[in-house]
Amino acid sequence: MPRRNDDSMAAVALRDGRLSLTRVPRPTLGPGQLRLRPLAVGVCGSDLSAWRHTNEFLRASEDSGMSTYLFDPDRDLVLGHEFVGRIEEIGPGVEDVTLGETIVALPYAVDCAGTVRTVGYSTEYPGALSESVVVQAAGQIRVPDDVPPWIAVLTEPLTTGTSAVARSGIDRGAHAIVTGCGTVGLGIIAVLRERGIEPIVAADPSPARRELAVRMGATVTVDPRAGQDPFAALEGVGRGPVVVFEASGARGVLGTLMAGAPMFTRIVVVGTAMVEEPIRPVLGIYKNLTIEFCGGPGPGQDYRAELIETLSRLRDKRIDGRALVTGWCGLDGVPGLFEALRPGAAGSIEHLKVVVVPRQDQSTIGDSGELETLHLEGGTTP
Repeated sequence: MPRRNDDSMAAVALRDGRLSLTRVPRPTLGPGQLRLRPLAVGVCGSDLSAWRHTNEFLRASEDSGMSTYLFDPDRDLVLGHEFVGRIEEIGPGVEDVTLGETIVALPYAVDCAGTVRTVGYSTEYPGALSESVVVQAAGQIRVPDDVPPWIAVLTEPLTTGTSAVARSGIDRGAHAIVTGCGTVGLGIIAVLRERGIEPIVAADPSPARRELAVRMGATVTVDPRAGQDPFAALEGVGRGPVVVFEASGARGVLGTLMAGAPMFTRIVVVGTAMVEEPIRPVLGIYKNLTIEFCGGPGPGQDYRAELIETLSRLRDKRIDGRALVTGWCGLDGVPGLFEALRPGAAGSIEHLKVVVVPRQDQSTIGDSGELETLHLEGGTTP
């Protein structure tokens, strides 16, 4: 274990495909930036992709010209871009913020060359699976005092679903299918319910997630591993445009949806598949399908406003965050958590969102006795 010094911090670092609890340099605070202490951190499917498919992750960034996601694979990478943090230090030139405020972090920082970097996917800007994070001050969103950090941390992944629904243009009279009932898929279902869409068919192999889908507003659920067809669930509901939200990112799902979809179906892809996906374009031609890839808000959409609205939904319990956060662990449990969340793992856990809480802030869980403490195997605090 590296020797402790004043400029280092505990963090879970990825290197050579392995996650380990270690010590890394604390990020430097610059003008226009804030230093945050992470209070609650979510593990995203993109984090699992960066861990399991590091080379493919970097190749996708290079091929798409998205330098914001580039990092040095030969150095420690600290993941964690979904997080809530408390302001510990304010950089030069920052106004209208207060030390001690809690924020839902917009995970970005601008480096000395003027390049925007995604915190958690940058070698120089470690993510929130650590004790200290630096972000730009502009646009950050304050968390109301009556919203616990472990609930507010759901804001970003749920808003991914909100953006997908907005971009789809779906309206009353349309029928919806959601494949993949993780946090993003459940966020999609909740917003579809608010829009009065019916029916909403939710497809997921997990019984626990299908149950949560019903709580969020799904009217029908199907188990794809049992051979149940989500399109068959629409039989007898009358004519109407069909919009599919593919939120699983599982290999082969997009091709299966194209094969089963009725004419003029719109497929909005929001799940991140990191490996190549074989599809048959001729099926889309014959059926006049529309496929849109959604990585966030579209032209004219106000992402910050969508985040604020999602936080409002959590605050007034239009979305039941307590149902979505099903467990928590400390930094020392993160390597075991990633293993447990590995897709297809024989010992995978039936949890939806497990929140990571650094040791010094586990009091932020408060009186939430219904949350399960996951005693996952990992390192010890260095």
